Amino acid sequence: MAVLRADAEGIEVVQPAIPADPGLGDEVALDSISYNGSGGVELSGRAQPQSQVRVYVDNRPVAELGAAADGRWSGRLEDVAPGIYTLRLDEVEPATGAVVSRLETPFKREAPEALPQPGGDATPEQPVPLVQAVTVQKGDTLWAISQQKYGSGFLYVRVFEANRGAIRNPDLIYPGQVFTVPE
Repeated sequence: MAVLRADAEGIEVVQPAIPADPGLGDEVALDSISYNGSGGVELSGRAQPQSQVRVYVDNRPVAELGAAADGRWSGRLEDVAPGIYTLRLDEVEPATGAVVSRLETPFKREAPEALPQPGGDATPEQPVPLVQAVTVQKGDTLWAISQQKYGSGFLYVRVFEANRGAIRNPDLIYPGQVFTVPE
């Protein structure tokens, strides 16, 4: 189980989920995508210690981030317009420049006005709602998404109803689809 810590600086993965395949621990990993107070995109993950992680948005290089001695890396993406993209991470060996592992995933950049603003008009009775969305990955089902988000697969109907325009058949969802996850 992954353990996250959220504060004013963003989200930090304190304990990543252990992959089912032990060999996957040697590849670049994306642990979190979040937004800072000004709406900038924050990424964090793991790679081999002291390696470099090149970040691409729709195959356009946008950042190069260094992994620390413990393998953790993080960084910010500037000027990413709202929309759906392919986010690619290449772990690069510093000595040779060779790509040693790669990760690609769909990524939805939320519009800054859709994000809760720090110090906004939230009150204890009316808190600012969080942006809740999930990008479908290979092997995902509505049952598994609702199990993860709500603790019960039977609640997949909530996700289906909230995304009825994007889901024709609840048994057929596809990688790259981005669904709203209601509270």
